[in-house]
Amino acid sequence: MRKKAAQPPISNVERLAASLRATRRERKLTQQTLAERSGIARRTITNAEHAGNVGIRELCRLANALGYEVVLRPMDTVILEDLNDIFRDDE
Repeated sequence: MRKKAAQPPISNVERLAASLRATRRERKLTQQTLAERSGIARRTITNAEHAGNVGIRELCRLANALGYEVVLRPMDTVILEDLNDIFRDDE
């Protein structure tokens, strides 16, 4: 039997890719529809959703078409949405 290799930690790019895919699916949009709304190629959306190489302009257009904006913030910055997790009582 083969031992399964330990999974490396999920990178920011992989989290972003999963989030883009989940958001598109929650809104019941096909990649083609999102491509038309954002003005970028469907293949670029596929690349973004699979943590591939995507330009910053395309990423911004994709995020905007989903109703988001791209914002840079310092790493390890606590945001309001995370406070419940930080101060959750251990059960």
